[in-house]
Amino acid sequence: MKRKGRSHLPKAGTRPDLEHELDARRTEALHPFSTDPWRRRGASFRILAIVVAVVVVIGVIALIAAT
Repeated sequence: MKRKGRSHLPKAGTRPDLEHELDARRTEALHPFSTDPWRRRGASFRILAIVVAVVVVIGVIALIAAT
């Protein structure tokens, strides 16, 4: 019995196949537990990275000034 919602994968090397692979890679990269965290997208992640960098720079400057 055929199940609803299933479709065959496109033939390898064709345009639909390449689009399917690209979509799969994008979906995987956006997953919260992705193996490549630098490919994640989102404003909160970038803001957090900038805040951490600023705190580190201020800490280095304070350490230099204290010595």
